[in-house]
Amino acid sequence: MNLFFWMLLNLAVPIAGPVFTLALVAPAFGWRVARTMIAASVKDGQLFWCAIGLCAAAIYEAVTALEQGSRETSLLALGIVGFCGLAFACSIAVTAGLLRVRQDGSGAAIGDRQTGRVVGTFSRGVVAMSIISICLAATLSAALHIHLN
Repeated sequence: MNLFFWMLLNLAVPIAGPVFTLALVAPAFGWRVARTMIAASVKDGQLFWCAIGLCAAAIYEAVTALEQGSRETSLLALGIVGFCGLAFACSIAVTAGLLRVRQDGSGAAIGDRQTGRVVGTFSRGVVAMSIISICLAATLSAALHIHLN
C-alpha cells in the first residue's frame, strides 16, 4: 500500500475525521456551537481511545513482521513492548478520567459540595495528555510502518 494512503487510512481517518465531521455542524449552527462540540468530544480524554487503537495496529504490524521472518527481532520486540506500554498508560488515563467524571457527577447528584471542580468543566491536563499520546502513537506507528516497508 502506498505510504500516503496508509497514513490517510490509519492516521487521518481515526484522528482528524471525527473533528472535521463535527466541524460540519458549523454551517447549520455556527462556529461557536461547532467549537464547543469539538472541545466536548475531547474533554475527558477520548483521544486516548484512538491512541490505544493505533498502538494495537502497530503491535499487529510488528508481530506480522516477526512472523514473516524479519531479521530485526530486537527492534520489533522493543516496539511491541513500547506500544503495549503506551496502550496500557492510555487505558489507565481513560479509566482515571472516567472515574473522575463519575465521582464528580455522583457528588452533584447527591447534593454534596464540589471542591475545586465544577461538573462539566474541561480538564486541560487530560486534553493535553490525550493530544500528546495520540501524536506519539501516530508518529511511532508511522515510523514503524516506514521502517518495515
